[in-house]
Amino acid sequence: MKKALVALMVAVIATPLFAANLYAPSDAERARWTMGDMVSWRICFNAYKQDHGKYPEVKSVEEAKAAFEPVYIAHLPMTDAWGNAYAVQSDANSFTVVSAGSDGKFDKHSWSAAGTLNSFDEDAVATNEGRWLLRHWNLK
Repeated sequence: MKKALVALMVAVIATPLFAANLYAPSDAERARWTMGDMVSWRICFNAYKQDHGKYPEVKSVEEAKAAFEPVYIAHLPMTDAWGNAYAVQSDANSFTVVSAGSDGKFDKHSWSAAGTLNSFDEDAVATNEGRWLLRHWNLK
C-alpha cells in the first residue's frame, strides 16, 4: 500500500512537468532556426554540384533527401521551425528552397522578389543566387 501511494504521488507531481510545454519559442527564434536550416540546404546543393558538375533534379523534399543523405548531410531538415514542410525544386542549373513562414501558406508569386521580410508570415527563399538567402526575415 505504501509503495502504491508513493508511486501515485510521484505520478501526480511528475505529470504536469512533462505535460506542460515549459518553453515556446518566439517567431523570431523559429525564423532564425529555419534560416540556419536553409543554409544547410544551400550547402548540400552546392556540395552536390561540386561533385557532379550540376545540381540534382528534384521536385520534393523526399527526392532531395534521397540525393543528399547520408553523403552530404546526416539528417536533412525536412520541415521548418513551425513544422511546415519545405518546398524544394531543382534542375541542373538552379535550386529553390522555400519556407512558408509562420502561417504555413506558400505564396509562389513572391518567391522571385529578393529582400528582407518584415512579417514572419511571408515566405523565405534560398536559391543558388548570391551568398545569402534571397528572401529572409528581419531579425532585429
